[in-house]
Amino acid sequence: MDALIVASTPNRQHALTDVLYHEKLNCVVCSTAAEARRASLCRPFDLFVIYSGLMDELGNELAVNLADTNDCGGIYIDDSMRTEQIENDLNECGIITLSRPITKVQLLEAVKLITVSNARVRLLKAKNEQLMSKLEDVKIISRAKIALMRTNGYTEDQAHKYIEKKSMEQRVARRKVAMDIINSYEG
Repeated sequence: MDALIVASTPNRQHALTDVLYHEKLNCVVCSTAAEARRASLCRPFDLFVIYSGLMDELGNELAVNLADTNDCGGIYIDDSMRTEQIENDLNECGIITLSRPITKVQLLEAVKLITVSNARVRLLKAKNEQLMSKLEDVKIISRAKIALMRTNGYTEDQAHKYIEKKSMEQRVARRKVAMDIINSYEG
């Protein structure tokens, strides 16, 4: 897993990388928000940790941007005074907000939460892609049935059986048969 660490001082960077290396995360370290944005364009990250108070911005806008563009969760570390103001916006984006000072245990627990939620999101995305593909298959097959009904006078049941039979005979998916029908009748 790859992690992006954004902190303005070497001490903060070192403290965060030490914890994340023990979790077997490959870390890319940046000092500024601009540098972090460039790094996120080059490769996707599984999670990010931003220590607020960067040189070029506070860091909360960067956190929202990274969560949106990388489809990953992150951790935002901030002063307790500002955390309450920012926390609601960041939580909606899947970002855990921690108040300074934080312990190693708190950071590790937050990393585990992000890792688990990222795995769940990947699973849901895969299911969504599967369902979208099935929906597209249904649309294409329906178009092919309509083409058969209009040109050959088939009923819907006859058109369905025709596509099924061709699919079995040719040993291809019904979608392929349907595409061939659409191309021959509508093309």
